[in-house]
Amino acid sequence: MRFRFTNPLPIYPATYIWRVKPRRQNGYYTAFFWGNDGAFGWDNGDSNTYYGAHPYPQPPPNGSAHKWEISVGANDFLSSEFVVYDVWYTQVLRVWSDGAGKNHEFYWDWPNTNRVIRRTESSSYGNVMPPKPALTFGDAPWAPSSEIMNGVMRGIQIYSSLLTTTVIQAEIDNPGTTTAGETIIWYLNLNPTPTDISDQSGAGHNPEWVGSERPALWTGP
Repeated sequence: MRFRFTNPLPIYPATYIWRVKPRRQNGYYTAFFWGNDGAFGWDNGDSNTYYGAHPYPQPPPNGSAHKWEISVGANDFLSSEFVVYDVWYTQVLRVWSDGAGKNHEFYWDWPNTNRVIRRTESSSYGNVMPPKPALTFGDAPWAPSSEIMNGVMRGIQIYSSLLTTTVIQAEIDNPGTTTAGETIIWYLNLNPTPTDISDQSGAGHNPEWVGSERPALWTGP
């Protein structure tokens, strides 16, 4: 149960903003992955060129407790704190390339910028595009129906550049109103539903559902 962009924004740089209310489940979740829309080890057994940010089971693979993670480079980099279920989180993932390598920052409880996971991969990481690049929400394309997000996701904002923390907060408060937001917003849907995941930013980047399964329509605070 997932939707995907089959012509995704470049993997670096980018800024992702979303809200999530996780429910407890055993095993893995997927908020989203930028990666191959198919086999995980597509590069002669290497995953290469992907990242994601989600809850991660404790202990893996089937634990019912979770910590937050950046998944990148075929590894999982975890928060020290555990996920609290049935509460709303605003989350931000920033990714970019510079002389230090490929940088990833996951603010898992925004606006508390001390609650962050950071990981830098080498400059050689992420330079070979997968055979079927996709940005996928809600489930892992290499493990269909095995890593579904149990919870509610909304407030999805995607930008095709690296935003500062100041601009991120301004965009959360009023999407598309900063100079950066007006020029580089790539996708926006603050209230996605099973029947409307269309891009409301004006950029025309509309995803598609995969298969016939759909999540239930959520209503609530």
